[in-house]
Amino acid sequence: MTNTRGIGPFTVSIVAAVIAASAPAHTHADSAAVLPRGTSRVFGDFYHYLPTTERYNADGDREDLAHPFTNAALDSNVLTNLKPLDPFVGGTASIGDVAVSYEYDIDVLDAGYSYGVTDKLSVGFHIPYYWIKNNVDASFSSTNANVGLNPATGACCIPISAGGQPMDTNDVQNLVSSQFGFGPIETWTGEGIGDIELGAKYRFFLEESSAFAMTGGLRIPTGRADDPDDLTDVAWSFGNYALLLRLHYDYKLSNLWSKKPTQLHQIIPAPGDVIFNTTFRYDYMLPDKKIKRVGDNPDQVFSNNREEVSRKLGDIFNLEVSGKYQITDAIAFTALYTYGFKLKDNISGNMGFNYESLEANTDSSQQVVTLRASYSTLAAYRDKKFSVPMVFTIAYRNRFAGQGPSSAQANPVLNTSWIVVGLSVLF
Repeated sequence: MTNTRGIGPFTVSIVAAVIAASAPAHTHADSAAVLPRGTSRVFGDFYHYLPTTERYNADGDREDLAHPFTNAALDSNVLTNLKPLDPFVGGTASIGDVAVSYEYDIDVLDAGYSYGVTDKLSVGFHIPYYWIKNNVDASFSSTNANVGLNPATGACCIPISAGGQPMDTNDVQNLVSSQFGFGPIETWTGEGIGDIELGAKYRFFLEESSAFAMTGGLRIPTGRADDPDDLTDVAWSFGNYALLLRLHYDYKLSNLWSKKPTQLHQIIPAPGDVIFNTTFRYDYMLPDKKIKRVGDNPDQVFSNNREEVSRKLGDIFNLEVSGKYQITDAIAFTALYTYGFKLKDNISGNMGFNYESLEANTDSSQQVVTLRASYSTLAAYRDKKFSVPMVFTIAYRNRFAGQGPSSAQANPVLNTSWIVVGLSVLF
């Protein structure tokens, strides 16, 4: 055991709390540790996402965020109100071709607080704040158009062979707005708080080398959900309440070969400690209602079929496995692997639309690796060389595989990497 002589009871609880504190779900591997009674912890983690232009589709392949309009014909297959003109152009009526690209720039600050109610029970919450920009590049060409504006009325559309005037970019923007009620297709920015999560962790079991705990919680939909009338906005919330369950198991692997095994959650980690953790996460998505546009197929974005539908979003499961190696009493490295999947959404309504188009490919999956380095002042605080017990962290995360929906109204599985820096302080 690490020598703690000369450290009073209050000091001991503060130091132990840094080790025991549960970290926010997106930053670190969680653990079966809890805060000592009467101890508080505040933390802040800043996420900087590297710019991304891709997401994973239902086949696990990468596709552009602006799919299906990366390079597409704006014809009667997309703009269904053009179909009556098909017989008059001898094929498929088209106003031209469009090329659209999106690039997401995302930053998130996740701040929270937790408190040790007893030596077995901790409670807490965290509130993320998002800054997101969708850099939109859109161009239009009427080279392949066979229908255009009626020169007498300025309305869409008549065959070009009958005197129709080819459209330009502004004409297309006006068409999207006037006939479908969408906002302009242009760069979009937004910021605001994300979904607030409340939770309580109870440790059921603790012995020298292993521990088991369970967390229960609630996610409140305070974040921004998808706007069905905006083609370029970015949602950072599913928009529904969710019940949260986490199961945590820790095992101190280094006790298997150590000549002097030590307590799993000791006050100051010893150099050479190796701790294995596995955490199972389950999010039960509560039913809700949301206004959606319902296309005839998942890729039909331009639809005036608008309805407040009933939703039961698919539940979310994640399994995390991590290993932590304590290099010195201040420096540690952690490697984490996450496999997660989401079940298919169930959506229904009363207006007879094709609701299956909103459900298509909403069962998704992801694989993520995280590498994290941490530096703590625990030993320095114990030795009265530093005045505050705290932990600094820096991590790199990469979602290297996934599957997800292509629908513009479903939360995508982004192909992205991000860097996280964090600070925890105890008092």
